[in-house]
Parts: sequence; structure tokens; C-alpha cells
Amino acid sequence: MSTPVPADPPATDTEIHARTDIARARAEGFVWGVLHIQHPSTPEAATATAFASAYADRVTESLTGEGVFVPGLAGAWVAWRVSGDLTVNLAPAPAPIERVPGFQEYDAALRNRTAWWLCAEALGYARGWCDAAGIAPGDAVDFAHAYAVLVAADGSRPNIADAWTNWRSGRPITAFGE
Repeated sequence: MSTPVPADPPATDTEIHARTDIARARAEGFVWGVLHIQHPSTPEAATATAFASAYADRVTESLTGEGVFVPGLAGAWVAWRVSGDLTVNLAPAPAPIERVPGFQEYDAALRNRTAWWLCAEALGYARGWCDAAGIAPGDAVDFAHAYAVLVAADGSRPNIADAWTNWRSGRPITAFGE
């Protein structure tokens, strides 16, 4: 969800500064809440301040420029933490059909108890990540099935977080250190 920019552009620099200050305060407050920051001298407080500054800069750009997109705070936070860019598209790369296991393949894999449990864990991880990023979780099921097939093959595999990162970028989920 994006932050709506008022239809009436700010008339003065004072109004721009006021809206920017409000955006900075909202962003910093949001991150303080997300990170459960208790004291301004903690390392997380510096992270909150850096994010708030980046978010406020984006709001300023939207007020002074034409057609500048300002993402919602939650989506901007996840994008910034993942990539350092508030507006990056975090949707998974389109999955080539050969990357998605067929029904028989993942059905056989799910007969393996470890694969079944890790499929459920991979699905929960990917769905939670998508929810936090504010994107549709449609690819999460295909990823979880592919991860279950990998587990059932009983070979070397990355952890779920790294496998999901690989999947989102279009790399094979078994890619290590790429």
C-alpha cells in the first residue's frame, strides 16, 4: 500500500518541510515499534533514524517532483532492509515451469516425514515473508513444494531463508553463495 500524497501540492517550502518532518517522525516511530527499541543509544535506533531519513527524502521527492511513488511504511521498511531501496519490487522472479515440481514429484516427496515438515516450515516462512513485504504469496506454495522435493532427495541443501532468497531471484534453490 502506498502513502497517498495530497492532491493539492504544498504551496510553500514551510509546508514541504512540515510534511517531510511528519513523514520522518512516522517512519522512525514505526521502526522503533517494529524493532521494540527501548533506548535511543541502541544500534537499532541508528537503523531507525537512517530509515526515517530515507523515507522522509522520498516523501520530499514526491512533494516536489511529478509522479514519484511513496510506498507504505511497512512495505518500504521491508524493501529497505532487504535491498537498501525503499521502492524495490520484492515480488519473486517469474518461475519457469521446469523449476516448479509436478504433482507426482512433490506428492512422492511429501511421503518423507522430514520433507513434509520442512515443506510446511518453508511454506510458513515464505508466506510470512510475503505478508511482511506486502506482496502476494502465490509463489510460496511452489517454493515449499520444490523445497520438499529437495529435502526428500536427501542431498545438500541451503537453509530455508537462503533457498527462498534464491527462489525470489530466479536462481536454483540449491545455489550456495551466489
